[in-house]
Amino acid sequence: MVFRFSTEQDCEMLRDLIRLKPFAAERGTTHDVWDNIAKSLSTALKVELKVKQIRDRLNLLKTRFKTNEQGSKGANGVEESHHAVNIQSHYSDKEADLAQCAKDIVAESNRRHADREAELSDSDVSDGGNCVSATDSSTSRGSRAPKRTNAFLAEVKRQEKRYKEQMDMEVRELEQKQKQFDDRLALEREQAQAKL
Repeated sequence: MVFRFSTEQDCEMLRDLIRLKPFAAERGTTHDVWDNIAKSLSTALKVELKVKQIRDRLNLLKTRFKTNEQGSKGANGVEESHHAVNIQSHYSDKEADLAQCAKDIVAESNRRHADREAELSDSDVSDGGNCVSATDSSTSRGSRAPKRTNAFLAEVKRQEKRYKEQMDMEVRELEQKQKQFDDRLALEREQAQAKL
């Protein structure tokens, strides 16, 4: 015969669970605690119950409770809990935070732009080019440690240097070929005049 729990029996079972606390039992003693709950509930209800029946009923009560709680928290006009209001209170300062964030972004952008100009003007000064804004950008830099060079700019500089070296080498080769051509032409003229 299948045993059906009533509301009073559910309450009695929950009292025993609260009293004996099977989920707080030490490791290895959990089975004994559940056996004690089954024995005490069996004597109270005057029906033989197994641990599996009690655990299944507890799991069923838990799932019913969770579904009832979720249903009551639905959008049916119930006000939010105090905790939910406290969680959302940080949105009141949102505009001030956005304004401060925008100021920080603009300041960072200006600082990076000044650093880039300083690096470019420093490289122009070392190449012997124009030094238009070297002093202006170095004064805006302040007293902080020098920034690490940008990898992209470093690669561009390296490629420009390599390209310049290749062009210089090609110019030298062309000059050398032109000289060889002129020498050969002069030699052929001398040979042609010697034959005449």
